[in-house]
Amino acid sequence: MKLFGIIFLSIGLLFAFIGLGWIYVFISSQTGTTLSEEWIGPGIFTFIGLLFASIGGGVLYFIAKQKAKRELLIRTGKKLRAAISNVYYNTSITVNNRHPLIIECVAEVSGKKKTFKSHNIWNQNQFSPGQEIAVYLDTRDSTNFWVEVGN
Repeated sequence: MKLFGIIFLSIGLLFAFIGLGWIYVFISSQTGTTLSEEWIGPGIFTFIGLLFASIGGGVLYFIAKQKAKRELLIRTGKKLRAAISNVYYNTSITVNNRHPLIIECVAEVSGKKKTFKSHNIWNQNQFSPGQEIAVYLDTRDSTNFWVEVGN
């Protein structure tokens, strides 16, 4: 996913710079001061470049936020031992005819059983019901948690 973001961001920036350079050439030339159909090419290049760059930047931003959340919860959160209750494929996402895994696990929090769901897992680790994994829970907000699955 990170490679996807880097590729989209770099291609987007390349297209945007080409489009903006093309627009600069039109502005600096004496005939390019009026808007005409000559501006369609550089306008499209710039727009497509900015669109691709924003998609790539958004993906990289999401990855960075998820990593920061994980590191913060591992550092400051309460570590719970949870038992895996269910392992299933997230069929709403398909990449190369594959689906990511989702792990549901159950842990006891303040005397009550609470179910936690992992993020999408793309590697093919073997998880089975009953296996124990770590869950890091924010002590101030019980909806903020991280299921540690090893990636």
